[in-house]
Amino acid sequence: MKSLRLRLILLATVATLMLLAIAGIVFFVLFQRQLETFTRDELNLHFEQIIAGLEFDEDGSLLLEGNISDPRFEQPFGGLYWQASAKDAKPLRSRSLWDEGLPDLPDGQSTLVPLQGPQGVELMALSRVIALPLPNGGEKQANIIVASDASKLNSAITDFGRRIAFGLASVGLALLAAMFTIILLGLRPLATLKHDVEKLRKGQSQRIDGNHLQEVAPLVDELNALMDSREKQLERARQRAGNLAHGLKTPITVIGTLANDAEARGEDNLAQALRENAGQMRDLIDRELARSRMSTTNTGHRTPLLKEVERVVETMKRAPGNDRIQWRVSVPEKTVVSMDRIDLLELLGNVLDNARKHAHGRVEVAHANDTLTIADDGPGVSPEKRNRIMRRGVKLDALAAGSGLGLAIVGDLAEVYDFSVAFKESEWGGLKVEIGLADVG
Repeated sequence: MKSLRLRLILLATVATLMLLAIAGIVFFVLFQRQLETFTRDELNLHFEQIIAGLEFDEDGSLLLEGNISDPRFEQPFGGLYWQASAKDAKPLRSRSLWDEGLPDLPDGQSTLVPLQGPQGVELMALSRVIALPLPNGGEKQANIIVASDASKLNSAITDFGRRIAFGLASVGLALLAAMFTIILLGLRPLATLKHDVEKLRKGQSQRIDGNHLQEVAPLVDELNALMDSREKQLERARQRAGNLAHGLKTPITVIGTLANDAEARGEDNLAQALRENAGQMRDLIDRELARSRMSTTNTGHRTPLLKEVERVVETMKRAPGNDRIQWRVSVPEKTVVSMDRIDLLELLGNVLDNARKHAHGRVEVAHANDTLTIADDGPGVSPEKRNRIMRRGVKLDALAAGSGLGLAIVGDLAEVYDFSVAFKESEWGGLKVEIGLADVG
């Protein structure tokens, strides 16, 4: 089953992770470029100091007047390095290079470039080619390189990457928690609507009422309109079925009269055939009338069970020959079932009438654990025949009165109201009928 909540959560999770990943990459690149800019600016500052004190002497050798302010240039392998070289002149190097030199960068570089420094250390270097005046006049070009230890730059970038990853992960968890909360709160009106529809289905209400959000209100209106339309259709169907049954009564009566006339003339076979067909027509009409009285759904019905059980039992007691039967009713007074009153009477009447016909002297009606139980002490039904009980026209006891439609109508009601019907052996050896009618009180 597809879930809107799960779909929204997955989309929110994917969107959040993608945005955080993009943000992390952008921040990382910006920090890396900013750090490189800072390093380049620092090396340019050292360039200015070196160029300000650099000159050629009478022999054409390079000299540096004064000292550079950063002490790392004076410490062996201190992390900052410079070198000045010229054609036909001995290179001039910072003390930090110790006895090692830097390779010349051709034509000068205005951007940071990687360079291998002393002891194989990776450096980030800038180089420039400048023209310096000679003591005797004229100019001579000198190549100046200033470099910084790249390990500190890489370490700072790596450390920032770890910190930004941790920070974005924390922000991501907070965002996901917030989105999950927003999704759950945003879908709460749908959960409320589901609860209202469930109440409608269980018969705890007849319409979906209450204040619903603007986006859900059209659906609520359509559901209420659908329920109204179905009720009207049911009423019209009942009327048509009643009219049809009333219209067929006269032809059936005529057929019965014709059967009597045929029997009087000695045409017994014809009379029997007419009576059988008339009986089948009458049974069919009775069943369809019973079905037409059934509600098409269990929506909105709340009927006290004990009151209707007692009503049907009293009717059964007044039937001829029922003084031999002891009736016992064990139904809690506050038990309410989600079933139309007429349909409940139809159900109880058919099941109790079947128990009355077959009982030797005892019938018990009880309700517990959302199950209505009717048990008798009659001959019972064998297990292989129980699955045939609710078939239309089936009479397991051919001597009992009736057409065999009663328990078939019970099956129709079970289909309409979606409750279970099970046939078992009672504790006295008779038949026990278990009907799954939940207490909705």
